[in-house]
Amino acid sequence: MPLKSADAIIVLGGESIARPLETALLYKAGTAPRIFVSGLGDAARNRQILIGAGVPATAITMESKATSTYANALLLKPLLEAAKVRSAMIVTASFHTRRALATFRHAMPNVNFGVTEAVNEGWPGRRELNRFAAIEFLKTLEYRLLSAFLHSCRQG
Repeated sequence: MPLKSADAIIVLGGESIARPLETALLYKAGTAPRIFVSGLGDAARNRQILIGAGVPATAITMESKATSTYANALLLKPLLEAAKVRSAMIVTASFHTRRALATFRHAMPNVNFGVTEAVNEGWPGRRELNRFAAIEFLKTLEYRLLSAFLHSCRQG
């Protein structure tokens, strides 16, 4: 569910340079004027890749403490609010798009989020993809259980 245009692009940390490279392409195509990079250990590297791909440093905002998708959303929320972002494109791996989109929509229901996948052509093959898909399945289950638990705590 990509957006044709947005106020911002969010690049999540992860396994490859495909995410910041895809983000740079979206930025250069005029998808959004601002980029937010997020992730402990990945934010600085992704910022450097973006700058190396021609994105001006002034267009990039960094969040470098998040250690999970949920933390990405929570830590980016005040930054997006301060920038008055009403729509944002999330760039992540194909196996991660559903959970990332659901997480950000849950954390910021007033923002219109879209998602696009960054294709990592360096993956060794189906076995590796299956391993990532299995991990993603477990993380999605964990997210749903945590959401249900938090919802029940708020109700009672």
